[in-house]
Amino acid sequence: MKIKKILIHKGRKFFWKEGDLHTEFGVVKEEEIKSKKIANSNKDNEFLIIEASFQDNLEKMKRGPQTMSPKDIGEIITRTGMNKNSKVLEIGSGSGALTMYMARIAKEIISYDIREDHTKIVKRNLKDFEIENVKLITQDASTEIEENDFDIATIDVKEPWTVLKNVSEALKSGGYIVSYSPSLTQSNQVIKEAKQNPDLIVLDTIETIERKWDITKLILHPQIRMIGHTAFLTFIRKI
Repeated sequence: MKIKKILIHKGRKFFWKEGDLHTEFGVVKEEEIKSKKIANSNKDNEFLIIEASFQDNLEKMKRGPQTMSPKDIGEIITRTGMNKNSKVLEIGSGSGALTMYMARIAKEIISYDIREDHTKIVKRNLKDFEIENVKLITQDASTEIEENDFDIATIDVKEPWTVLKNVSEALKSGGYIVSYSPSLTQSNQVIKEAKQNPDLIVLDTIETIERKWDITKLILHPQIRMIGHTAFLTFIRKI
């Protein structure tokens, strides 16, 4: 069941689906959650109430493998020009975070994963989010990719260079490949493999760094902790 409302008290966020909400700050009644924007608990603590978003639900979705960071997902979507007409090939379904972000934008997603347990997790998440434009395939993409004419392909597997040839053949001319790799060694191997393919051009490799700022004071200050390295994104284009 999807999360329907978010209740906020003293910077803490509480997720609500149905029934009364029980917290350490007291109980908030279901009828008040449904009908009000501000409600008090039985301990007289005030909660702000807002409608739950896609991102709120994503925070609480079932996970298996580590999910991709929103900062990296944003780079993939914007740099490839993904839009409502895009047909996207995904190699490595993971828990489905990237899958569902892309499915909200693209026309169709075909997602391959070699592990059946990953596919089951993504299938459940897609059902919970009521997403229907994704086809899941449990198969080794380095052996075969059945479909073709893709506009964009994303690769998030341990040895991305092993699927590069098949991905390239499944892509339209002018299409983009994005390889997501935690280590520079992986990225380097992908670049070497791509440069040996006459149909591919390596554009660049990037990493994104995210730093939040403290907005609770009159003078803004950067927070000490920040989201540093998560992965290297290598962008490749088919001639």
